[in-house]
Amino acid sequence: MKIRSVINSTLAFALLGLASCSKSNNGPDTPPDTAVEKFVIAGIAATAEQDKQYLFLADRLDEGEITVKGNGYETAGGTMYALNNKAITFKYNRGDPGNAEVFQLDAKNELTKTGAFNVKSVNVFLPLKAGDHLIAYNIGRSLTTPGTAYWVNTQTNAVDKQLDVDQKLIYIDGKHIDNHFGWPYAFFEFGDKIYAPLLPAYGGSGDKDPAGFDYRNRAFVAIFDKNLKFEKTITDTRMPYIGQYYNNIGLGQVANGDVYAFSNGDVASSNNHSAFLKIKGEQFDKDYYWDVEAVAGMRIRAGFFLKDNKFVLVMTPRDNAKAEADGVKLAIVDVVKKEFKWVSGVTSKITDPGFGFPLFTVNGKSYLPLQEGQASVSYLYVIDADNNTAKRGLKMTGIKEISGVGSLKK
Repeated sequence: MKIRSVINSTLAFALLGLASCSKSNNGPDTPPDTAVEKFVIAGIAATAEQDKQYLFLADRLDEGEITVKGNGYETAGGTMYALNNKAITFKYNRGDPGNAEVFQLDAKNELTKTGAFNVKSVNVFLPLKAGDHLIAYNIGRSLTTPGTAYWVNTQTNAVDKQLDVDQKLIYIDGKHIDNHFGWPYAFFEFGDKIYAPLLPAYGGSGDKDPAGFDYRNRAFVAIFDKNLKFEKTITDTRMPYIGQYYNNIGLGQVANGDVYAFSNGDVASSNNHSAFLKIKGEQFDKDYYWDVEAVAGMRIRAGFFLKDNKFVLVMTPRDNAKAEADGVKLAIVDVVKKEFKWVSGVTSKITDPGFGFPLFTVNGKSYLPLQEGQASVSYLYVIDADNNTAKRGLKMTGIKEISGVGSLKK
């Protein structure tokens, strides 16, 4: 999910179109849309009405084209999740109350607003696997400010539980580290637990990290129960912190049930390589470590679990000038076998949008939105994990910064 450029955004499902691109209606000579499923895409208009957030509908993702013109559903929110046959958007508003809106398909297979509610600006999201609730979380930005979690009921379109969460979560060898707190960068549902990769932060008084990195050269994961009651924090010194703000969960559960975690390596310490660790039995497995950056010669920019034991990784050079000139590259890794393979089929330069690389998987296929240098054209690339290939799917003209995809049924 991704917010706009006002802040460090990630997966904010920014929503697109033009003000003039209001909902298109079937004309008197147009047959009704009989499709049973539509795909909803969130992004921003790359045309005259910049920065307005919209939802778009598409009939399929693996081919075809949609455009801004005549196909935009303007929303107040910049982050979208689709679950329980609804698209829910959240407005990021720098800590102030943000308007959330709920959309569904009507009898004509067009989007219609069916609900709204208010929460603080939320920047971490967890659609629960049961589909009945979405946890939305407002990060506390100081040592004394708790985070706030909202349980959004996807049946009633309302918040039916709210909880303050103490973010004094930085523990090393079981000992709490005073004057530091942890930003939950994501929530990850694992059985009856919720895992939260943490960004350590200094609280502004007392002792600092003696190494000078505010403990960001370590990996931290806080473990909660399903009601976000804190249980413990696990840590490891072999790689830096996990995840990225508003974008990268940094965790994935493979076929045998183990959880793998990766770091972007985005710190200045000597322990800065992008790598994978394994979490087993609610502890980091001391026998598993894989330095992906040493294999690729590039660091992980973003990554997502695909299927079986495989992740798709967006890789980027560490040198900023080279990264801007060359763009990013895709790779598929098998974390159990420690196999790294570059993805073929992407022949154009792919620009780094700054934050969002949301992955969407449906009917056994995975789709990654990529922008090929033109601010006005984006594509959904179809990722084939079995053959380590990608190919252009849906073309989106006049649309940029695709930050979310979901499916809705009539």
